[in-house]
Amino acid sequence: MPASERIREEAALWFTRAHSGAFSDADRASRDAWLSADPVHRAEYAALDRVWQAAAAVPVERLRALAKPEIAGPGAGLVNRGASRSTAGRWIAVACVCVLGIGLGAMMLPSVTRSPEHVAQLTTSSPPPAQTQEIATRPGERRSVTLADGTVVELNTRTHIQVSFTPAQRNVTLLDGEAMFSVTHDASRPFVVDAGTGRVTVTGTRFDVRRIEKHVAVAVESGSVKVDGVPAQAAGATGKTSALLTKGLGTTVRPDGTVASARPVDLSTALAWRDGKLIFQNATLADVVREVTLYRPSPVIVANDTVGQLRVTSVFSADNTDELLAALPQFLPVKVQTLTDGTVKISSK
Repeated sequence: MPASERIREEAALWFTRAHSGAFSDADRASRDAWLSADPVHRAEYAALDRVWQAAAAVPVERLRALAKPEIAGPGAGLVNRGASRSTAGRWIAVACVCVLGIGLGAMMLPSVTRSPEHVAQLTTSSPPPAQTQEIATRPGERRSVTLADGTVVELNTRTHIQVSFTPAQRNVTLLDGEAMFSVTHDASRPFVVDAGTGRVTVTGTRFDVRRIEKHVAVAVESGSVKVDGVPAQAAGATGKTSALLTKGLGTTVRPDGTVASARPVDLSTALAWRDGKLIFQNATLADVVREVTLYRPSPVIVANDTVGQLRVTSVFSADNTDELLAALPQFLPVKVQTLTDGTVKISSK
C-alpha cells in the first residue's frame, strides 16, 4: 500500500475511534503521538475533522448506505469493536467519516496533499477555515458533549458556549454559565477558553470555568492552567493580570480584568453541580437565591436585605428546586410565595 493511502487509512481509523464513545486515555495518548510524528498525519486528521462537520448535510439515506459493512471496507472491523452502540445516528456519522476517509480518498478530501511542500502551504499560507459549533443548555439542563479533538465538555444550567477549532489552536468562548473541560492533551495546539474578562489557556487538563454576568471563576481538578485578565479590560488596572493554577487551586477574574491570587478550592463543593447537587456552606440567602434562579425558568427574589442576609448551610438537589424552596421555612424564619407571573418571593414570617 502506498504511504499516502496508509496514512489516510490510519487517520480515518484514529478519528473514528476518537468519536466512538470508547476512547480511553491510553488510546488518546497513542493518537496524539501519531499526530505529532508527521505534519502529514495532522493534515489528514484535520481534513477528516472537516468531513465530520459536513456530515450533517449528507442525506440520512446516504449515510445509512455508507454505514453498511460491505461498503465500509477493511477498517470497519476495528471501528465496530471500539464503537459505542448507544446512538444509531452517531454510529452512522462515524461510519460515514471512516468510509469517506478510506474509500473515497482524494475525491472527498481534495485539500489534503501528500508532499511536504503542499503540507507547509496548507498549514501556513492557506489554512483551512475554523470549525465552529454552538452549544447551549436550558434552565435546569445539564449536558455533556465531546468536541472534535476528543475533549469532553460538561455544561451546567443556562450555559452557552461557542467552539472554534483551527489547526493551530482550539478556542471555546464561554458566553454565559459554567462548564467543566476535560481537555485532550496536545502540546502543539493550545486549548483556550475565553470568558469575557478572563482567558484560560491549557494543553491538557481538567478544569471548571464559571461566568455569571461579569464575574469569572476558575477551579482546577487536575493538571495546570494559566488564567489571564483580558488585556483590553486589564490595561488600566493596577492589580495582577494573570495566575497559574494547579490541582485543587482556583481564582477569580474581576470585572476590570484583574486576577485574584491562586487559592485552595473545595472541589467537592465547587463541582457538586456535575452530580446534580447544590451545596451551600454558611451562604447568604441572597447568594442561594441567585444560584437557584439559574436552574428555574422564573426568578426567585428576596423581599429585602434583612432576609437576604440570613445564612444557609445545606445540600439540595439541583433537579428539584421546588423542594429546596419548600424546605426553607423549616429552618429559616421566612415564608415562600409564588406570584402570578411565576416569580417566587421569599419574605420574613
